[in-house]
Amino acid sequence: MKKLLYIAALSTLGYSCNKLEMTPLDRLSEANVWADPSLIQLYVNGTYNSMMHGFQQDLLSAACDETYNIHDWGSLRVVQTGALTADNVAGISTNINFFNFAYGYIRNINIFFSKIDNAPGDDAFKTQVKGEMAFLRANLYANLIWRYGGVPLINNVFQLNDDYSVQRASYDECVAFIVSELDKAASMLPANQPGQQKGRASANACKALKSRVLLYAASAQNNPQHDNAKWKAAADAAEALLSSGFELNSDYQGTFLSDNKEIIFARYFTQANNTSFNLYQGRNGSDGYGANNPTQNMVNAYEMKATGVQPFIEAADGSLTINPASGYDPANPYDGRDPRFEASILHDGSVWAGRETESFRGGKDSPESSSAGWNASLTSYYFKKFLVESIPPSGSTVKPTNPWIFFRYAEILLNYAEAKFELGEENIARQYLNTVRSRPGVNMPPVTESGEDLRKKIQNERRVELSFEGHRFFDVRRWKIAASTEPRPLLSMNIQKSGSVKTYTITKLTDRTFRDANYLMPIPRAEIDKSKGSLTQNAGY
Repeated sequence: MKKLLYIAALSTLGYSCNKLEMTPLDRLSEANVWADPSLIQLYVNGTYNSMMHGFQQDLLSAACDETYNIHDWGSLRVVQTGALTADNVAGISTNINFFNFAYGYIRNINIFFSKIDNAPGDDAFKTQVKGEMAFLRANLYANLIWRYGGVPLINNVFQLNDDYSVQRASYDECVAFIVSELDKAASMLPANQPGQQKGRASANACKALKSRVLLYAASAQNNPQHDNAKWKAAADAAEALLSSGFELNSDYQGTFLSDNKEIIFARYFTQANNTSFNLYQGRNGSDGYGANNPTQNMVNAYEMKATGVQPFIEAADGSLTINPASGYDPANPYDGRDPRFEASILHDGSVWAGRETESFRGGKDSPESSSAGWNASLTSYYFKKFLVESIPPSGSTVKPTNPWIFFRYAEILLNYAEAKFELGEENIARQYLNTVRSRPGVNMPPVTESGEDLRKKIQNERRVELSFEGHRFFDVRRWKIAASTEPRPLLSMNIQKSGSVKTYTITKLTDRTFRDANYLMPIPRAEIDKSKGSLTQNAGY
């Protein structure tokens, strides 16, 4: 049977009515695709959909302690509650159930590499698309190993009568392959893509992904013996981007609203290709869905501006005691916090889109609101990060087009600081950590700690600086602290108003559990069964 490939945007292709047309008009044969460079480019373009952006409904932050999804569209709450199994994983968000999604795209990329050398097109074109596809395949494998550990490395196209039994490569073997692919891709691509090509992979995008891959590979989950060679590789990978022309944006909130020099690689949008993030995450009192509510746990991570100290001391069971050294005032819990808090989270009293946020009980943005109370935050918080203030959740003739950032310079600085700390170079670690903290508009007090206290500062800085960007879920696992952070209850703020006086009480929203098995995700049971024993399941599932 002749293979057929579906390609979007074929409505521009004409056809003749002078004869009976037997070829399907909404599909192209494989032969047609690999005979036309413009169709090959479309094939490559479509493969970028393998990079899931964070403007979708089911944010990865809803699978850790950053947010609570009131609608649970992506069923990520089963991860928060420890209910994930090899049987029910097939029904949840692709953010977790990544296995089939990834290998479907890997197969498409493998087909590309089997065809491109014999396809038409000049050398420059082929080099460019080969580099892009190598980057995309490396990104898929990176996301696979971050979820599952070592996975099968499949880089050929299976034919009908081939042996389909596959075995898992080790984590280190996968890392070596990914790094090799990224080095190869970087040699084929420009340092940065120009102008309208910015959404395409670049050499610096390859280096940024390599930095994250090697940082994760050096971390406790994957490097229990603390092999310094792995930390050195992670430090070197981050260092390769320190003099590449990127810089911290002067406006933290604005970093996520337009193109700027902090962005290394992002997905860009247009009025025709926009997102619905404002609708999904907007306040219910403004006709938004209020889907993902930032938790009080996340709010507690933001230090006090004057002291550089977190407001609470948290016990192992999650109970909180006000830190007397912080300067925190429980009667005014949002005053004097790290500026990134105000830039990222709408709280009761936040002025947004022309009015104050009312998340006190009975307020316009509370569950008791007459304005779609079922869409109200259950934590008393809403997203501010990523949201365009001038575009109402209910819609506008102008749509949000701000980019989703996959890699930015602040992450690289924090990667470098962490790697240098683990190598024992604490002065350098503090220097780069404080570079992030002292970014314009933030200017948090410099970190002076050392030893384990410095490690905790580095970890909390990532939590705050990279909030809601898809890092926390993986960070607590690679640091091997998830068994401590993830069983703690998710917290909310109960705000009561009497006249002009408000009282604030931190309350438990929901319990969570965590099993050691949850450090990795289960491979779907159906895939284990189909392999006839060659594919092994992760322990505990």
